[in-house]
Amino acid sequence: MAWNDDYYMHLEKSFGRDKTFLVGESHRQAIDSIEDTVQREGIECKFTRLDGYLFPHDSKQSTMEMLHMEYEASKRAGFNDVHMVDRKGDPFYGSMGRALCFPSSAEFHPLMYLNGLADAFVRLGGRIFEQTIAFREHGSVTGSGAGSVVSTKDGRGVVHAGAVVLATNSPINHNLLVHARQPADRSYVVGLKLDKGSVKRANWWSTHSPYHYVRVEEQADHDVLVVGGGDHPVGMRATQYQDVWGDLERWARPRWPMAQETLFRWSGVVYEPVDLLGLYGRNPMDATQTYIATGDSGQGMTGGTIAAMVISDLICRRPNPFIEIYSPSRLPPVSMKSLSLAGSVVIHTIQGYKDWLPLVGTDGVAIEDLGRECGAVVSMGLRKAAVFRDKDGLVHAYSATCPHLGCSVHWNPNDATFDCPCHGSQFDHHGRCINGPAKADLAPLDPRQTG
Repeated sequence: MAWNDDYYMHLEKSFGRDKTFLVGESHRQAIDSIEDTVQREGIECKFTRLDGYLFPHDSKQSTMEMLHMEYEASKRAGFNDVHMVDRKGDPFYGSMGRALCFPSSAEFHPLMYLNGLADAFVRLGGRIFEQTIAFREHGSVTGSGAGSVVSTKDGRGVVHAGAVVLATNSPINHNLLVHARQPADRSYVVGLKLDKGSVKRANWWSTHSPYHYVRVEEQADHDVLVVGGGDHPVGMRATQYQDVWGDLERWARPRWPMAQETLFRWSGVVYEPVDLLGLYGRNPMDATQTYIATGDSGQGMTGGTIAAMVISDLICRRPNPFIEIYSPSRLPPVSMKSLSLAGSVVIHTIQGYKDWLPLVGTDGVAIEDLGRECGAVVSMGLRKAAVFRDKDGLVHAYSATCPHLGCSVHWNPNDATFDCPCHGSQFDHHGRCINGPAKADLAPLDPRQTG
């Protein structure tokens, strides 16, 4: 989307007007690049230009003043067509009143687009190896810095390349300079059924923190109102979870009263850079041609395209005006928001390691009291175990040590997973890694030794 979800007015305070203009320009160019690729490669992905609306979450004067400040900052960031509108509470527009309109936004089906990109890549000579997990990137075997070597899991092969791009949401290497700069948040989505054409097809984002976002997905015989938000840090205590999906519905239904039954719900992990900008470029403190694309703050399609523009120009040694502003090696400016996010990283990392102390970090649940299809972290001598009782009553136990950097995982009752509070890795209730930066599963244990 054209709008940066950390606000252009905040970017101005941290980076100044000139660099904030570059951020806005990078978003505009990214959308143009996607549109050009869709047309050039003939990708059918429902791409369309549409309006985006930043709307106030309440009617307080301070909120309206903030909206006006963002309007002025967006103008300075190069969005000459941005303007204020008043939809006068029309449910077709989410019952909103005054809002900030970005006419230069766009929308498309991400999986259809990615499949089209993959087809174009192969057609142009590229090769894609599916079911092949990159396990380790360890630089040049000669030490010359001329290239990189990537090992794959289960001995499927070794790749030698002049340049390697770690586009894995969070990089799979152990570079703490990167992991310490982007706390992991869990974000939630529900899909509500709509009659065809009953809601304006547009993008909506609220000024609430954490903000809500809304899209309309067109199906053959109905539409779907896609409502997201409810972000919180990954790896909370099991007792801290709430009915986030229910909260999203309760927020959305009064605004879109034509919404019908819930069709689906899911959640995912987003990485929030402490200084509000993605990390796209050369891997910090790395002499090899290794590049990373991470920290897109949940704007993966826009951020991924910006990363592609920056990294491809770096590899080909071409000039690019966005290289410096998105460099993973940049020094983060000091601001209240960056300090808050950095503090969140420190707190969760300390918590993740502190949980290894005796009598700390467990859920206080005895194995025999654990319900079916429930999990918990329990003590096993001086160690911690992640345990899960399946629907048949069988108990499965795994080490609670995250294989990434050794933090202790926590049970997530919403997703029935074990999540790492340090860097956002996630494991299903059978200990299998389903989200990095961890690359290995939780080590299995004998459940008879727990208690």
